[in-house]
Amino acid sequence: MIRTRWWLAIVVLTVAALLPASASAQDATSKRDSAIAKLNTGQQIRVSGEAMSRLIGKAGVALNDTLDFAQDDAVRRIPIQAIDTLWVRGRATTTGMLIGGAVGLAAVVAAGTFAEGDGGNEGIGVFVVGGALAGAGVGALIGAAFPKWKRKYP
Repeated sequence: MIRTRWWLAIVVLTVAALLPASASAQDATSKRDSAIAKLNTGQQIRVSGEAMSRLIGKAGVALNDTLDFAQDDAVRRIPIQAIDTLWVRGRATTTGMLIGGAVGLAAVVAAGTFAEGDGGNEGIGVFVVGGALAGAGVGALIGAAFPKWKRKYP
């Protein structure tokens, strides 16, 4: 009985080790197709592949096996299988928010450290949180002004 379990375990582990090799190609294809299906018409994208250089333009309609790609008043169809990298143009809002929050927090802590006073720390938590939130808000606004490429596939 124990010997049978060992053999069964060996067979299951061998099959499990061999399955990801065949499933990874299907998984990559489905991720690429999913990323392309989520594109909005007119959205600024950047694509590249082995048979093509890096192209920057606007996404069009994604049909079964092609993507309409508009670039410089010309529309061409790109086979989806030829795309090996896809970027989408976005904004740096989150990055700006994180940096702004950290700077706001540091500024309030530094100001509190160097401030003259009687040493009372009664409302310091409100100022620390307020400084971090104000910095995050200003950072998000600044980050929204800067475009950023976000890689969607692979």
